Amino acid sequence: MRVREIIHLLFPVCLILAIISSGTTILAQESLLDREINLSRTTGEIDQFLKEIGRKGNFSFTYTSQIQVHRMASVMVRKQTVRNHLSDIFRYDSLQILERSNKILLIPLHRKSTPIPNFQLIKGLVIDGKTRRPLPYSNIFLMNSSTGTVSNSNGRFVIKIGPDDQTDTIGVSYIGYKLATIPLQSLDTALLVVRLFTERFQIKEVIVKPFDPIYILTKAIERIPSNYDRKPAIFTGFFRETTQQDNKNISLSEAVIDVFKEPYTSVRDDQIKIFKGRKGSNTDEKEFVEFVVQGGLYNTLKLDIVKNLPTFLDAEYFTLYEYRLERTITHFERPTWVISFDQREGVKYPCYRGKVFIDVETFAIVGAVFDLSDKGMSFATGIYVKKTPRRIGVKPINASYQVFYRPFHNKWDLSNVRSEVQIRVKRKRNKQQDKFNSLFSSVSEFVVTGKDTTNVVRFKTDEVSRPKDVLEDQIGETDNEFWGNENIIIPEEPIEKTLIRLGHRNNLFSEQEIAAIKIEEEKEADKKLDKESREDENIVTDPEQE
Repeated sequence: MRVREIIHLLFPVCLILAIISSGTTILAQESLLDREINLSRTTGEIDQFLKEIGRKGNFSFTYTSQIQVHRMASVMVRKQTVRNHLSDIFRYDSLQILERSNKILLIPLHRKSTPIPNFQLIKGLVIDGKTRRPLPYSNIFLMNSSTGTVSNSNGRFVIKIGPDDQTDTIGVSYIGYKLATIPLQSLDTALLVVRLFTERFQIKEVIVKPFDPIYILTKAIERIPSNYDRKPAIFTGFFRETTQQDNKNISLSEAVIDVFKEPYTSVRDDQIKIFKGRKGSNTDEKEFVEFVVQGGLYNTLKLDIVKNLPTFLDAEYFTLYEYRLERTITHFERPTWVISFDQREGVKYPCYRGKVFIDVETFAIVGAVFDLSDKGMSFATGIYVKKTPRRIGVKPINASYQVFYRPFHNKWDLSNVRSEVQIRVKRKRNKQQDKFNSLFSSVSEFVVTGKDTTNVVRFKTDEVSRPKDVLEDQIGETDNEFWGNENIIIPEEPIEKTLIRLGHRNNLFSEQEIAAIKIEEEKEADKKLDKESREDENIVTDPEQE
């Protein structure tokens, strides 16, 4: 098999690099911060100081654009340790300095940020209008703006509305459901309950229906230049990465990021710059195991399946799959084809199964939900796990993904991405170590919360996050009010609280949410009665029948 084919088949399976290691003690090495560096000057730009220190110390620095390096600074003496040089250079800054591999990370320590008073905070819940079932990862956005977010796995969301958008309308969409719109000026509740309803869609007779799914997919690929941006843009987004060991949270990292989005006609990679982030961990339950996700930011962005066509959307690999046109549904009040696909019998490669959604009128790829096929799972071990200690058995259990786009200014923009990978780790008991058996789960979520098309230029090299960087290493500890006015995906409930709720019959929601749902249902019932009474009044009675 050609190299190109191998690389293509791995995409986007290779989303996680797990480094799993036993608790073996590593011999102490010289700290990068304790290396002595003799600088050529005592005064100069911070950027030049860092480059000289890194070059002479044989390591590199990593930092975000929040650290202003194009300004003057000075050191007390030319020859001293890296630690003392950095202390002099950043004497007026509040930084956290960390060592990772052969890098020094410079992390700004943030103060509490207070939300601007004229920003409107809207909390809500998205549910199925008939079953009351929460609709996870629904799109919540402003109809006339790029501002948006998604609901969490329980259907809950929070969106922050800027002062210039107070007259806009909130849109709420979920694949296969009718779009709901709520004018901001009509809101009269502290908790917005959005009840969505499925809607059958009949294609107009004038539309010719090409029932061959291969034809539809081929046209969708051809139409990419016309359906997506051909100009670069800066996306603001929110990213979260969580890791669990046997259903217990062991780490969480999240960040607001800026993405330099290349045109969809460009082959250049997108860039990511961390604006601010925070992290937390609970490693008490981690018995001799370290689980590290490498390159999570970039790997999640690679799930932009329109820019980075996976095998099920690449004509060269159509023969690996079986496709079926299932039905037509609505998405953003537009007719949308649902095409299912699965790995063909006898194909001995890691392929996918799932569904891809294609807009009927424009042939735009508007989303996909897929996972690694059972037929291909046995070929995936070496893809997900890059390094394991001896006598450790590692087996991928599941890998699932979803990505959706939303229309904005007659183009389709990336909206939200989610991936989840589960890996089973086993170790047999021996003289030195006890038996070990754990299920690890890593979830990455990304949602675009804003878009800017003015003054768009690529980020500077020193500002960007690297494809192999570990997000947790690039951010510091922060306070609960850290996010300020940034839109985020609200976190899930603690597992213990969820388990308590599951013990109560039909008690999926809080008392406040149940009350809000009842109010919305009563409003709808009143509207229905009012409509029926008006229709009765408009009935003309036949005198002869009387």
